[in-house]
Amino acid sequence: MDCQRAEAHLRLLAEEQLRRPASAGGNRQIRVGRVAELLTVIGALDDEAAGRIVADFGVALDTRQDDARYRRVQLGRSPWWPAGVRSGPAMPVSPGPPASGPVPVRLVLLGQVIPVRGEPGGGEVYLLSYAQTGPGHQLSLFFRSTRQAGPSGPEAGILGQFTATDDRGTRYQMKVRDLGGGADGWTLMLKPGPSHHPRWLDLIAAPGQPAVRVDLDSSARPPRDATVTAGPVTASPGDHMLHAVAAGLLAEDARLGFPLRHSTPRPPAPDAEWLGDIIAALQAAGALSALSPLPGQFAALCARLHLPGHGITAPPVRDLPGPWLSILAHGHRGAPVADGGAAAAVALPDLDGITLAILGLHNCLGRTVMHMHASGPVNQVSYPVGSLYYWPVTWIRDSGGDWHATRALGSSSPNADGSALRMQVVPPLSRATTGIEVIATARSAQARATLPLRWD
Repeated sequence: MDCQRAEAHLRLLAEEQLRRPASAGGNRQIRVGRVAELLTVIGALDDEAAGRIVADFGVALDTRQDDARYRRVQLGRSPWWPAGVRSGPAMPVSPGPPASGPVPVRLVLLGQVIPVRGEPGGGEVYLLSYAQTGPGHQLSLFFRSTRQAGPSGPEAGILGQFTATDDRGTRYQMKVRDLGGGADGWTLMLKPGPSHHPRWLDLIAAPGQPAVRVDLDSSARPPRDATVTAGPVTASPGDHMLHAVAAGLLAEDARLGFPLRHSTPRPPAPDAEWLGDIIAALQAAGALSALSPLPGQFAALCARLHLPGHGITAPPVRDLPGPWLSILAHGHRGAPVADGGAAAAVALPDLDGITLAILGLHNCLGRTVMHMHASGPVNQVSYPVGSLYYWPVTWIRDSGGDWHATRALGSSSPNADGSALRMQVVPPLSRATTGIEVIATARSAQARATLPLRWD
C-alpha cells in the first residue's frame, strides 16, 4: 500500500473540491469524507492523517463562506464526517485479522409453527431458531398476523405476553428485543436468562391457551446436512471494496425493481456520484491494479442500471461477474413470493473480527428477510451495519443457481456481546428454493455455508 500517494490523492481531491463552485451541485464535504473513510479502512491512511486533511478542508470551506450550513461543530464530529472515521486520536488499521470474536454458545434449528388466538389479534408464529448468544437466550421468529401491524402495533403486545417453562420447571417471560418487528421479524429474549441449557420449553402464547412444547435437544433432530467452510481470500483490497459497492448497488436496484425495466436515464443517484472517486483513490493507493477489469465492469454496470454521473473514466466492458448478471436478469423472472418461514441455524467462522450466525429466513410482503447475529471486537464500534466498508459482503446462491445480494434492514443496539441483524435478500427467495449457499467475504477471509431449506 502506498500511503504517501494515498495522502497526496486525498489532499488533491480536497483542493479540487475547494475550487469547485457550490452552485455545481453535489455535497463536497461528503465526497471528500467518503474517500477519507475508504483510505483508512484499507490501511492506506491512519485515522489521524485522514482526520487532519478533512478538518483542514472544513476550515477552508468555512473561510470561503460557501457552505455555511455545514459549518463544523466545535469540539465535536463534523456533521458530514463519515460514520466509520473518528475525529480525534488515531485508530491504527491492523494489517491482519483481529482476534476471533465469541461464537454463539448454542444454536438449535426449530422450524415449528404455533397458532396464536385471541385479542388484540391472532395468527401464526414461525419459530425459526433458538440461540444462546452474548445478550442471552433468544428465539428468532416471524409472526404472520390476521391483521396488518407495524413494529409498534398489536404484534409486539401479543409476543410480549408469551411465557415459557423449561424442563426444570423454571418459568420465563419474553422480552421483545430492540430490533425491527412487523414484516422484518422478531427476536424474543428469555427473562431471566436460563442458568443451564434447557432441553425443552413449554411455550404459552397467551393466558388460558395450551402450552406447546419446543424441543431444544438438537441431538435428537435429524441433521439438515448444513456445511460450513472457510479460507483466506486472494482478492486485493481494492477488488474486495468494489465488489462490496457493486453488491450494494445491485441490492438497492433489485429492491426497487429497476434492472432492465427503464430505457431512459434516471437522475444521478447519490451513491453513484462518488464511484469515480472511489476507483481513483484505490488506484492511487496501490490497492487496485491497473490491470483490474473492475473499473470497466463498473462502467458497464452503471450503464445497465441507467446511473449517470458516476465519474468512471474506464470504458465499459462486456463481461460482468456471474452474480451481477444473475441479479440484473431478475427482471425476466420471479413469481410472487408467498409468506412463510424457513428454519436455519449455523455460525460462520471469524471474518476480520466479526462472527456471524444465521438464525433463519422468512418471506413477508413480497420480500425475504434473513435473521442474523453478529459478535466480535469490531462489532463494538459504531460502524453502521449497512456500511459497505466494514461488514462482510454477503451473497446468496439458491438451489436453482440464481444469485441474490443482501442489504441491511436494521440492527439492535450494538454492545460488547453483539447485536441482532436483519438482512434483506434481493431478489427474494421463492418457496420452491430447497437450499442456499451463503458466501460472506471480508478483506482477509471468506466463509461459505450450505443450508438446506424447508419452508413452513
